Amino acid sequence: MSIKSILQTMFLDKEAKKQVNFLKKLYLFEGLSDRAMFKIMGIMYAKEYPANEIIFSEKDIGRAVFIIKSGEVEITKSSKDTNKSIVLSKLSAGDFFGEMALLEEEPRSATARTTKNSELLFIYKVRFDALLEHYPRGAAKVVHNLAKMLSKRLRHTSEIYAKND
Repeated sequence: MSIKSILQTMFLDKEAKKQVNFLKKLYLFEGLSDRAMFKIMGIMYAKEYPANEIIFSEKDIGRAVFIIKSGEVEITKSSKDTNKSIVLSKLSAGDFFGEMALLEEEPRSATARTTKNSELLFIYKVRFDALLEHYPRGAAKVVHNLAKMLSKRLRHTSEIYAKND
């Protein structure tokens, strides 16, 4: 064990270690080292949302990815035919959403709303871009995990629309 590792272990508070352990369990951060996780935590923000609060609406410009630390979020999309919202998914602690914003600042494809009091962590695209520039190895793993998840979610959304047609 290096001197740096020993010093980090000695001086990191328990809350930071708890946060790293929580984040490392998430698919988005799969395969990242503790060092990479601390760098990511350095660009991450936290906010509490009451139940039934809109986090972002469909067509808003996406500027951040969100991670649910606690609570529940419902993702919906407007139906062109019926003017009703279709529930795409209900997400809970450990899930993330709005991930396309890390790749491009484009209009959101869905609306995100809390269904319970929730604590969310989020990373702005501009902060992630800086991490990608200064720590490409760790950030590239996040982008790889993100690409796999986007592929999975696209298939799921296609199945939902196929059922509703």
